[in-house]
Amino acid sequence: MIFDNNTAYQTYRILVAIFGTLGMLTSTTLIKKSYKRNLLLFGGYAVYAIVFSFIFIRFEGFLFFLRGAVFTISLPGVIVSYLIADTSLARHVFCALSQLLLSLYLIISVTILNIFWGGTVSSGAILLLPTYLIVIFLEFFFLRKPFLKIADTITKGWGILSSIPSSFFILSMAVILYPAHYTQNPSSLLLFYLLCVVILIIYYAIFQYLWTQYKYRIEEQNREILDLQIQNIRNHAKETKRKAEEVRKISQDMHHMLSAIAIFAREGNAEAILAYVAEASAKNDIACPARYCSDPILNATLTTYLNRAKNSDITTELYLAIPESLPVDSAELSICFANALENAIKANEKLPKNERKMIVKCIHKPTFMFEIENPYTGRISFDKNGLPQALKTGHGIGTRSIMAFCERHNAFFTFTADGSWFKLVVTL
Repeated sequence: MIFDNNTAYQTYRILVAIFGTLGMLTSTTLIKKSYKRNLLLFGGYAVYAIVFSFIFIRFEGFLFFLRGAVFTISLPGVIVSYLIADTSLARHVFCALSQLLLSLYLIISVTILNIFWGGTVSSGAILLLPTYLIVIFLEFFFLRKPFLKIADTITKGWGILSSIPSSFFILSMAVILYPAHYTQNPSSLLLFYLLCVVILIIYYAIFQYLWTQYKYRIEEQNREILDLQIQNIRNHAKETKRKAEEVRKISQDMHHMLSAIAIFAREGNAEAILAYVAEASAKNDIACPARYCSDPILNATLTTYLNRAKNSDITTELYLAIPESLPVDSAELSICFANALENAIKANEKLPKNERKMIVKCIHKPTFMFEIENPYTGRISFDKNGLPQALKTGHGIGTRSIMAFCERHNAFFTFTADGSWFKLVVTL
């Protein structure tokens, strides 16, 4: 076994593997904002892992240490990382064991390459660190965004999924360490990398399944909003029809009203005319249905959510100049409006009634743009895409739907928060 008796080198490898794995894990996981607590937990675990590894390798041997590392190093690392992660236990186990599995293949592959090239302790040490840094970089910039999208949307099924990396990690450790270390048993390396092929295929299938579920959830949410809008359109049409019928009845009574007024006029009874007109007006007072734009789907959406805002005692200021011809499909634009208004109403409902307010603006010259502002309570942080970060699992679907709408139509969006007011601007 190469360099197995070099305790300092093996401790360095373990140190790089520990922090490299934690770095990969944080690349695909939201971390709690208690920075001092996180650093304390990280630091305590690092000191424990380094001291324990050095002593165990020194007195019991490297192979014996590796065979027990699952319980003495890996399991405590999973527990500590869960304490600082803002996620569910099942999802964390899936992420942590997946990263441990990847880390195992990385460190073994680097060792094999170093042996193949006839490398030294120095070359092995130099090669290992940048390998982990490259993987952390790739995961953060290419894997983090889609994985967090999926993970925030799909809240169930992570328990059974977590059993997959757990089983593969234990199986991989058994393959490379029993009956002898992989450097003394070349046939185990063949089995180890054949197992890698199986793992890649299964993870590809898992990703396809999760991505399909994510798209289904988003489409389901949009379909529910569309169903609500269609129902609102039907109710709006019924109400309009009812008002039209009332107008028809009043027009039929108009002849009688004019005849009565004519009689009072011939008699010169002005007071009777005024009393009769006042009574008829009060009796036939008709509330006109709201009309915010000419498109029926968007108008029904605005009517629904603005009525909901009114029922929630939210003061609403409207500055709407919506054209007859919309720049995109009205159903898609309505979903975008619905998500934005839904978020603004929910934020307002957390405030005292005297502080609730919503400002909705829309213009179409020189370009179509709408803006929604509302006060909020608490603290809002943004991810690298400019989206407000969800505080709870399953939240934030509306903002991601808005982003997806903008991506489909090459539109621009900005979310801003100045400490008291939150603003969304979408420009098509």
